[in-house]
Amino acid sequence: MLSLDEKKIRKGKPIGLPYQGSKKKISKKIIEIIKQNFGTDKPIYDIFGGGGAITAECALNSLEVHYNDLDKDITNAFEWVISQDREWIKTLIISRDEFFEIKDKENKTTDDFLKLLINSFGNKKANYMYNKEISDLKYNLAKEIIEKHDVFSGYRQTETYKKVTSGLDWNWFNAKLEKNKTLGQLKHLQQLERLQQLQQLERLQKVNKIKATNKSYHDFSEVSGAILYLDPPYEGTTHDGYKGKKQKRIVKPEVYKEMRDKLLKLEKGTKIEHDSFIFSLGVDDNNKNRMYYKDVSSPFDSQEFYDWAFEIAKTNIVIISSHSISDERFEAVYSFDKARSTIQGGTRNDKCEKLFMVKNS
Repeated sequence: MLSLDEKKIRKGKPIGLPYQGSKKKISKKIIEIIKQNFGTDKPIYDIFGGGGAITAECALNSLEVHYNDLDKDITNAFEWVISQDREWIKTLIISRDEFFEIKDKENKTTDDFLKLLINSFGNKKANYMYNKEISDLKYNLAKEIIEKHDVFSGYRQTETYKKVTSGLDWNWFNAKLEKNKTLGQLKHLQQLERLQQLQQLERLQKVNKIKATNKSYHDFSEVSGAILYLDPPYEGTTHDGYKGKKQKRIVKPEVYKEMRDKLLKLEKGTKIEHDSFIFSLGVDDNNKNRMYYKDVSSPFDSQEFYDWAFEIAKTNIVIISSHSISDERFEAVYSFDKARSTIQGGTRNDKCEKLFMVKNS
């Protein structure tokens, strides 16, 4: 088992792009575990780098790091954000109409990618983060706070926010909205919170420049004497960069009904995984009883990846992040009890994020 003296963890907030599947919440612990157990003299390869949380933490700890992800959009976005300033960050907040206009564009810029990323529900770039009923109010309030007070993280202390959320300035609100319900929805202005996350990446301007690559994990087979931190797709889930062709699968009517009946009895926002489909109900008031499903059967070959990781571990320190690994050649060496998967199987999910290594390595 790996050890961690939490008193030695770097002070300050973790940083990285707001990205689905990000390890940002535990990135400080992961890098401190590596430092305490394996030293600081080996280069670290962040091969499934995603939003760059692990890479950023390495850089802030003055460790040599190689940032890689097959998705060039996300690595371009990471490099671009680091090179920009606060005034540019302010331009990334957009309205609901602007969001769907950008989404429909055939050729998108890096700025477009970032606007979809930070203004979308779950950072999935598919749907606007607020439902139609409340979206204009929350967007306009965030814009006015930026224009009048020039803050992201301290928005709750501004005169504008306090006046609006007190309910005294009802001119802000649509007469059709229920006052108490609406005020409750203004507790968080997620767009401002995500802009603050981007601004924190400016800290990386002061460290050595991070140069990203966009390679398959197979392309790192010749690396030796290094630490490979690997955060592959979970078994049974997809990874956009590794998508391949597969037959379209259909949900049987009886399964559809069974899953919908279950979801109607569960807490709003719950997802159920069944037969490599994820089922959920709509989150907007106008579609809250409509069920959606997504095929997450994975074209990513987990067993092929485990075979590769096992071989390269003969000449490197290999650490895999996951909540479970079916290959018995690997064992869990550290568990993050508070870091849980966001996919639920109809009940409370007890899958904790863990670090795995080859047994006896």
